[in-house]
Amino acid sequence: MIAFADGNLVARGWASFENLACLAETSSSNELAGEVIDLYFEEDQPLPGTVILAEAQPGAKGRSGRWIAPSGRGLYLTFVRPAQPGDPLTLFPLSVSRWVRDAVEEATGVAAGVKWPNDLYVGRRKLAGVLSEARTQGEETYLAIGIGLNVLGPASELPIPGATTLEEEAKRPVSLAGVAQAVLDHLDRALSRLDWEAEPSRWEKAAIHRPGDAVAVRRGAVEVSGKYAGVTKEGFLKIATKSGEKIVTAGEMTRW
Repeated sequence: MIAFADGNLVARGWASFENLACLAETSSSNELAGEVIDLYFEEDQPLPGTVILAEAQPGAKGRSGRWIAPSGRGLYLTFVRPAQPGDPLTLFPLSVSRWVRDAVEEATGVAAGVKWPNDLYVGRRKLAGVLSEARTQGEETYLAIGIGLNVLGPASELPIPGATTLEEEAKRPVSLAGVAQAVLDHLDRALSRLDWEAEPSRWEKAAIHRPGDAVAVRRGAVEVSGKYAGVTKEGFLKIATKSGEKIVTAGEMTRW
């Protein structure tokens, strides 16, 4: 057992994770994970599945810049996994967001929905986000998947508007260590029995979007708007526009 936050984590029995580091603080677990990957590249050694958690991350990264991670209030972690042949790297962050969603509901009863490409929302309030980064050297690629999940306290105390916490939605006290254990156990199970062909349809069932919903995605100065039409097998967004269906590979959904 390893002490973390308000309890302990049990790391025995995992099939996908071999290393677990629980830190009081690191600037960014994704940045630290990248440094660890680079070190293993330099040493020409294989890096097994690794999890880095930190109770505070003052420099935490989000998809659009910085992720606000109040000390001791959320679950902030990055897991590292060597990419396997056939892994659809663009589908990974969508799948991870769904796995976290399922773990949260099992642990707390809070039913969130996934928003393209990789956020968790309860209603119109953001609960969590996922950031996927890859590092490659030669024929080896490692994924560093960061997860930020608001857990403790009322939503009114969060430093960003339009967000919520598990305690706010559950309307009862929640254990940060308990949520961490549930998320890590679920991630480990999901990674050990991957079914990439089924993932897009499973994500669509968990999505807050429904066919025909008005959506808009902005990437730089370009915005694509129309009606939500699902996702491709790669996890790209399908939007039905007046000029036909368009496939959006990345961007920020500004209307949904």
